[in-house]
Amino acid sequence: MKRKFQVLVGLTVVVLVALWLVGCDHYVCSSGATFGNSSCTASGSGLGTNTGGVGNSLAFAVDQQGTVDGFTLNTSASTFGLISNFSAPTIPQLDFGVGMVVAQKKFLYAGFGVSTPKELFGWSINSSTGALTPVSGSPYATPALGSVAATGFPQQSMITNPAGTLLFIAEASTDSIAIYQINGDGSLTAQAAFSTFPFQPVNMTTDGLGKYLYVTDVISSHEGTGGIAAYSIGSSGALTPVAGSPFVLTTPMWQLQGEASGKYLVGTSGKTAALPGGTDDDNLYVFSINQSTGALSLNGTTPTQNSPFGIAVSPVATNGGTFVYSFSVNDTGTGFNPIEGYSLSSTGALTSVGVFSNVQLGEWGQFDQSGTTLLDYAEIQNLGTGTITTQLGAFSVASSGAITQIGSPVTLGTPGYWVVTDTH
Repeated sequence: MKRKFQVLVGLTVVVLVALWLVGCDHYVCSSGATFGNSSCTASGSGLGTNTGGVGNSLAFAVDQQGTVDGFTLNTSASTFGLISNFSAPTIPQLDFGVGMVVAQKKFLYAGFGVSTPKELFGWSINSSTGALTPVSGSPYATPALGSVAATGFPQQSMITNPAGTLLFIAEASTDSIAIYQINGDGSLTAQAAFSTFPFQPVNMTTDGLGKYLYVTDVISSHEGTGGIAAYSIGSSGALTPVAGSPFVLTTPMWQLQGEASGKYLVGTSGKTAALPGGTDDDNLYVFSINQSTGALSLNGTTPTQNSPFGIAVSPVATNGGTFVYSFSVNDTGTGFNPIEGYSLSSTGALTSVGVFSNVQLGEWGQFDQSGTTLLDYAEIQNLGTGTITTQLGAFSVASSGAITQIGSPVTLGTPGYWVVTDTH
């Protein structure tokens, strides 16, 4: 989820993305202070309003003030706000984390690599109330979390397989992937870490069937710099390199996401002129997966209106296709471009389903497990006060692929990782 820019809009509001220093694992404010420093603060105390009960989906977010924030949305009532009577669990302060994931709609995990000790937290989710209860053994002392990439925008350094039985964490600075089995009660059992040397793992995804793990190699910035490493996944999470891996590409990928059939990956290079010295890549890439071997081949390239900064791929197919949405930053780094939607066909072709500008715009998107609700994340910096506001916007996804705002965006306490999950 890491941001790379400071963004100026007029004289008052900056929309976007606080700049990361290369080699530094903190955000940078307009004053130059980091979020590890009290002179850089989140704006306001409001996190939206209580909605009066749990709706269709729940969202949870890391709050650097030392808690997890909880939100609920109801599509029929078009409401999005705080979970009523939510008891926020305690987490490390001044740590935006290294990732947050949900497994089986029942368990929530968040890792923290800045604070000491470095810990991996796990909670069970009460789908009726949204309450979080620590799983057995949580928090787990995990020194390796300090090895997760501290530069660029690793949105997927911590993921689960589709079944929610395995947890993977990319440890870029040690060239390895940490592997955990998720037990029936949500507790974690660590497996032997897998060495990816000389590959530096950052963003990861699995195919939709959970047979293969795909990893991008990013060294020092948001843009992809290497190939795609591929591994077959054993029942206990053990990884075996796929023949021909890593797959070297003419255009290296930054972010990849699988789709439900297990036949394709959708990717973006993440290249944008909004970054210093960067150039635009106005394309989405679709890769075919050999379902017998896990090998990748480029299926096609689809031009977009704007250089995709991040993507969200629906976990389910609708009307014979799977929806893909791209999120991007304008070339001057002064705001977000409209969200672009596509349908991925059974042959791997992407077809536009619309360009959406009348909803909250952001740079990072995520579906719930039903594929009918999409959330996006945005940062807003006020240069007058030096504060940064972070917001989540929620959208319902129609069978046509059109997206409609659900209620008003909610304000998070501070920048940090977040996740959305179904309640049924």
